[in-house]
Amino acid sequence: MELHDILPPIEIMNYTFFAISLFVLGIITLLLKYLFKREKKDAKYYLNILEQCNFQDSKKTALQFSYYGKLIFIDEETQVQFLELEEKMKHYKYIQHSSILPQDLEDKILQLLQQAKEQYA
Repeated sequence: MELHDILPPIEIMNYTFFAISLFVLGIITLLLKYLFKREKKDAKYYLNILEQCNFQDSKKTALQFSYYGKLIFIDEETQVQFLELEEKMKHYKYIQHSSILPQDLEDKILQLLQQAKEQYA
């Protein structure tokens, strides 16, 4: 009588594909969690930054106004005024030395900020 194996040979599966895919899915999950967890700042936050601008430093004021203004002044009425002021302030963005903004330009900026403050209040 011949001897036969009772159990068939066991196939050992290769799990490297599953391990790599599980690792990649874990990294993607962590990235998505990080991206959605990041706090999105609203217009009031940027408006507060612009209100605290130092008008004695025209270059910094012009840079902040053009950067944060695009995030604040999104409706049609204030956007037109913002674009006009941004065009007038373009000169101050590229100067080498710090200077003081003209009073009429400063008043227009403050007036526009006041309109935005009333809008977002």
